[in-house]
Amino acid sequence: MSAKSTNRFFETLKKTPFVTVGIIAINCLVTYLARRDMSLYETYVLIYGLVPEQFRVGRLLTATFIHDGWVHLALNMSALYLFGREVERAMGLLEYIMFYIGACFASSLLHVLISLYAIMPSYYASRAMVGASGAVAGVMGIYAVRFHRRVFHFAGMCIPALILIMAWLVIQLSLGIIGLYRDEILGIGLKQVGYWSHLGGFGFGIAVALLANMALTGEREYLVNEAKRYDSDGNLLEAIAHHETILKYDPDNADSHAEIARLWALLDEKEDSIRCYQVAIELYVSQGKEDRALAVAEEMKRFWPSSRLSPSTRFRLATYLDESGETDRALEAFRRIAEDEPQSVEAQMSLLKIGQLQLSTVGDPRLAEETLSVFLERYPSSEWSSFASELLSRARQSIS
Repeated sequence: MSAKSTNRFFETLKKTPFVTVGIIAINCLVTYLARRDMSLYETYVLIYGLVPEQFRVGRLLTATFIHDGWVHLALNMSALYLFGREVERAMGLLEYIMFYIGACFASSLLHVLISLYAIMPSYYASRAMVGASGAVAGVMGIYAVRFHRRVFHFAGMCIPALILIMAWLVIQLSLGIIGLYRDEILGIGLKQVGYWSHLGGFGFGIAVALLANMALTGEREYLVNEAKRYDSDGNLLEAIAHHETILKYDPDNADSHAEIARLWALLDEKEDSIRCYQVAIELYVSQGKEDRALAVAEEMKRFWPSSRLSPSTRFRLATYLDESGETDRALEAFRRIAEDEPQSVEAQMSLLKIGQLQLSTVGDPRLAEETLSVFLERYPSSEWSSFASELLSRARQSIS
């Protein structure tokens, strides 16, 4: 298998919603086992379903995996797959599992509380509730916050996901409240559906999403994608505007600073481009992303060969090259600092570092002797002069 095929395989693997598919499989299996002998189904439901008057903590979870028929199962699992796969990718496997279990408990618990304390007379108190719709509603709550900019395309129509979910929510809330006082409306029975379970799960999902600041993450993702679209369409100023909007939410977003710099460079705006490149590189370095900082610094040099970074940043990047085992590139970077910024502290450290590398890594004591002699001649009062003298002695001993 080629490297390209391997990468494609792992990318596909990474995008596969294993947890969502696994939950669907468990629901299908449990429902099949419960319904394969219909003479025992009612007993099965009474044992594992959620009966508020016979409250057991474990049933808050087990009840969500049983379904009262294949249509009931199909509807819930279709909704779970539609919303869950995106939520799983956004949250991560472990977090998504923990959230789904939490949504099962939250939705079931609200159903119990409403059944025991709000419905008079209590229709649900002695009846078993089953189904994953409350937990699925929790997933929809996360989706409504995290992917609030998404649009569904159906039968030639574009329907904003947020509008669709809010319409569903209004219906659930309305029917849930009406169901407290009436058995049916317009000939439709209201007692067969646990609307408050749906509302409990949805509320839990909204709360988790807001606490995790997922709305900002979703907005940023939308703006990045829109900026890429405008960039590919050649509308560079609009792409810059979208990245600048991202920076209003997240001023330390190095990626957006780097993209703005590149776009300004394409528009031949040198001053703005270099300024943004410098900010991006400084941010990458401060965030410990030296590899990205190096890549962006090289891009800046390709656009603007005469541009420079601060001596401290250049030294940090040269040190990163040394630590990464790229000795030749590190030596060249240290030499440029020593030549370009001779009066800086970083120039002293660079010459000293060159001498060290020539002595230890390169294994050329003559070059090390020459470099360290230049250091002591150029910076006789340096705080590192005694260390340089020690290295110089070691270099001469190696030569002799």
